[in-house]
Amino acid sequence: MQPLRNIEHVRQLAGDDTPVRSASEVKSGWSGIVREVVRHGEVIVTHHGRPQAVVVDVEAYADLVRRANANDPLEVLAAEFDRRFAALDTPAGASRLRSVAAGGIPSPARRRRDGLRSR
Repeated sequence: MQPLRNIEHVRQLAGDDTPVRSASEVKSGWSGIVREVVRHGEVIVTHHGRPQAVVVDVEAYADLVRRANANDPLEVLAAEFDRRFAALDTPAGASRLRSVAAGGIPSPARRRRDGLRSR
């Protein structure tokens, strides 16, 4: 991802009507910034003319967090682990675990006989 080094890059993402305020404006006029966020949904904050932050309303933030979590690779991996672990909590899963612990993976014939699934 290319860094957002100048205000034009950020404006392409946010739109031309998004307010831009300097860090000193934010520091001296926070209540006005909050009103702008309520009105526009976001305010871009710059420091020495370079974008440094975006202040967003709480609903937009919650939506960003929900969407990020929905696409989190660790969450996907954890769900797959949980699914596979739950498969062990069955009679067939227990039988397979005992077979592996006893020294090997069951043959296809034994899988059919014991009703075990292939991987």
